[in-house]
Amino acid sequence: MVIRFRDYGKRLADFEQEILVRCPQCDAYGGLRLRIAKILTVSSEESSLSCIKRITCQHCSYTKQQSKNGNRKAALLLWQNNYKNKRNSRYGILDHFFGLPLWLQISCCGQVLWAYNEAHLNFLENYVQSRLQERLPDDLLGWHNGSLASRLPRWIKLTQHREKVLQKIQQLKHRL
Repeated sequence: MVIRFRDYGKRLADFEQEILVRCPQCDAYGGLRLRIAKILTVSSEESSLSCIKRITCQHCSYTKQQSKNGNRKAALLLWQNNYKNKRNSRYGILDHFFGLPLWLQISCCGQVLWAYNEAHLNFLENYVQSRLQERLPDDLLGWHNGSLASRLPRWIKLTQHREKVLQKIQQLKHRL
């Protein structure tokens, strides 16, 4: 039986509604939830939508909130540096909003396998376990290289790593 994966153009940003990270206070995991709030500007002539990020820990009630113009640039630079240089942080991959370590990350095939949440983990599992990966053109953009499936690292796509990656994905699922 052929297991087929169809790439419908999902992007990494599609999984950012909830990001599981380690709590800086109790070291348990908390969910980073994004919500949209409408905020009026000072001039009252125009209104704009802004995205508010909030992290809450269910264990110790730690809460932190960041507005749209918060420290995202600093956290994003920290995240990119950690992703490029794995010796830079003892925590591995960090989220790009608050700079906190991701809860779902594990060493695999000499690299770090990570996911934002359960939906992201299921996407990776479906891609890796499939024997046939198909790409479909986007309705607006046509054929493009911006989907998450096309941006996965080569070591995840290699057939020789399939069983090891699937095994590590199952270990990550047990952390949920």
